Amino acid sequence: MSPTLHANLLSVFGWVIRGSFMAGILVLLVLIVQLLLKNKLEARWKYLIWLPVAIRLLLPWAPESSLSLYNVFSLEALAPGIHQKTQDPAEWKEAGRVGEAAVEKERYFKPETSGTSGKAVLSDEAGTVQTHGIWWNQIKQLGFTNGLMLVWLAGVLFFAAKTVYDQIRLKLALRAGRSIDTPFLSAVFQDMKQLFGIKRKVRFVASEQIPGPAVVGFREPAIVIAPSLLVTLQKDQLQYILAHEFSHIQRRDVAVNWMMHIILILHWFNPLIWLAARKARQAQEMACDACALDRMRPQQKNAYGQTIIHVLEHLSVSHYQPGLAGLSATHKEMKRRLIMIKQFNKKSYRLSILGLGMILALGSVTLVNAKESGAESPSQKPSVQSQQNAKAAVDKEDDIVYPEGNIDRELYKKELEKARKKAEEAAKALTPEEKKYIEDETNRVKELSKKTGDMYVLYHKYKDLNSGLDLSYLGGLEEFSTYEDYLKKASALEGSILKQPANLPEGYKFSKARIEGPTEGKFVDEVRAEGKKSGKPIYAKKIDWKEAATIRLEYTNGKNTLALSKYTLDSEGSKKQGFFEDDFPAQIYPKYVFWHEGGFEYSISTTWDLSKEKKIEILKAAVKK
Repeated sequence: MSPTLHANLLSVFGWVIRGSFMAGILVLLVLIVQLLLKNKLEARWKYLIWLPVAIRLLLPWAPESSLSLYNVFSLEALAPGIHQKTQDPAEWKEAGRVGEAAVEKERYFKPETSGTSGKAVLSDEAGTVQTHGIWWNQIKQLGFTNGLMLVWLAGVLFFAAKTVYDQIRLKLALRAGRSIDTPFLSAVFQDMKQLFGIKRKVRFVASEQIPGPAVVGFREPAIVIAPSLLVTLQKDQLQYILAHEFSHIQRRDVAVNWMMHIILILHWFNPLIWLAARKARQAQEMACDACALDRMRPQQKNAYGQTIIHVLEHLSVSHYQPGLAGLSATHKEMKRRLIMIKQFNKKSYRLSILGLGMILALGSVTLVNAKESGAESPSQKPSVQSQQNAKAAVDKEDDIVYPEGNIDRELYKKELEKARKKAEEAAKALTPEEKKYIEDETNRVKELSKKTGDMYVLYHKYKDLNSGLDLSYLGGLEEFSTYEDYLKKASALEGSILKQPANLPEGYKFSKARIEGPTEGKFVDEVRAEGKKSGKPIYAKKIDWKEAATIRLEYTNGKNTLALSKYTLDSEGSKKQGFFEDDFPAQIYPKYVFWHEGGFEYSISTTWDLSKEKKIEILKAAVKK
């Protein structure tokens, strides 16, 4: 192997080591953020928050910034030898030049061992001497780093070979499967494909050799289901499974999995990267559940969750392979997924300011490199006064109000500029009068809602200006941190409310509460009709709701949680009356007990094992009619 090839390999190895170190810190940071925001991040954003880790690992270069987290945690501080030798490939080239110079000297000035003449001769073993001379000097110069690089390269080749082998087996298994073309199954398949707006050609295949249901391939995807599972499914269960798999196709998850697998091959030595990949795959499944639920009716959530359990009980192995995305989970993951399914709200699948903000915040401190210390003379450094003046000028520029704390102001300004441009593009079709009316009316209603606490529904004639939605809501959602504040608001409402039960388990105290106004009902159609009739670009109507659509109380002892809820039922949900438990397996928590009465669903859930009888007693004591 030539010194030039070795230098190139060392350069790549140095990039991998530095990237793996920085990404490892970022993985820990993401895990901490997820722990702190445990129930505040929606499923899709729990998945997308891993995006900065992938970007960090794939970045060939990054700008320097004083805000970089790696100014505090640096590879140079922990392992200066590795950092120095992998930072600049010229270190390797210099070693090669030293070795070559020593060999040239030995080659042309080697005396005869059997004579007395000092005549210089060429050695017959010059080639051998040259080779050993170069390698010996290189090993002496870079022995430890060179050894690490060879171990890393061996691991990369091993995992790459294993990947090729696994993909060959997967392709052979797919080829051995048979296409599903029966009229009934094909009709269900095409209906779900149309629901998700998939235009690409997608095959529907039955195979026992692939642990389906799963999506195989990303250029020409195929949805694979085992025949033994297929015969156990009812029509609605098949629809739910296909909804999950088409979510994988729509979100290009197989391509994402390939990217993650390539990262794992390069960073096979870093357990934090393996952990991140496993967590990302788990979050991917939950994000697909959310994507599928976003296209279903709220009352279908329970049936979807039961189908997930049915499928996962049928599976005997997990199938994390790069060319495959499927409906898989361990028992612990299944618990988290079922909790998410129970609590899923269609609004939560859309834009999340918290999720987007966390990704931008993580990116601003981890996708930039540490600021290298320069060799400027004191005269070259700006004075403290000039720095303050510059900061004041930036603060004042364009009247931008920057968030508090250490943020990348240039990045923040660029993001604001992007948002402005998008808004301007969408507003080009508006007349000046319409623009002014929308702005004035929106501000007026915001102030009214803020001042009075009333709930308003806004009809948007140009829904493209409102993220594609023709309706939006202001107010109607209140959260409480004390039971007294909650009870003051709840007592003024009509209909049943939830109160603090006198028979709470010992040690449990009030944690938080939420009251929500209605977002469905006859008034929705009325607002649309009135808005269209008015001809105005935006139409606002106050909603005088007297009875809460949703109420939720939470109690905790610091370890476990007990939650009480009230939810407005639709006509379908009102058919089932009385007390009943959820259909989840016994090991799944939180377990729910539901009480359907008078068009409402009351429920109690606990994160520990509590008998149904005791739950019913607490729920009865909590409902005040």
